[in-house]
Amino acid sequence: MDPRHLRLGRRRLWLGSAACFLVLGPVGWVLGGWIPVVLLSIVLVAATSVAHWRAPSWLGPAITKGQRESRRDVATFCVVIAVSGYAQPLTLQSGSPRDLAALRLEAYRAAADDDLSEKLRHLAADALAAADQAYGEDTPAGWRAARASAERLAHAAQEGNAYVRQLLIQWVEQNPAGER
Repeated sequence: MDPRHLRLGRRRLWLGSAACFLVLGPVGWVLGGWIPVVLLSIVLVAATSVAHWRAPSWLGPAITKGQRESRRDVATFCVVIAVSGYAQPLTLQSGSPRDLAALRLEAYRAAADDDLSEKLRHLAADALAAADQAYGEDTPAGWRAARASAERLAHAAQEGNAYVRQLLIQWVEQNPAGER
């Protein structure tokens, strides 16, 4: 575990304990004088000290889980953006074969990410197959099918994941190419 994460977790423990004392200290003073305040401070210091030294045992798995979820969210966002970009017909000003090859490679690379769920991996493969077929045919019906397949991927990626949904909304709002 990164020592920085452990340091931050321990700092939050002590800050939470101090906030608890600031809230409960005056209540103890009003209800019984200095004895409840001293008892409260002893109990809080003891409990926080125990939590401070045991932090690696319970904080490590939580950090690992958070990092895994973060990688999954980033991979999901990247695959949606890459596949959606590849599922659009190239405009005349950016239609070089080299750009198309780079776009295709990035879309396939994003779809093969290990952090993606199986469902998203299958939807990405379907969207990429539809886009490849649309590039081969170059008909409006083929492009509609490719865009519909990419939209299914985007909707599945957002399902139950508010963070990815927010990232996609921000990307669409800030991307002028999204207006095509």
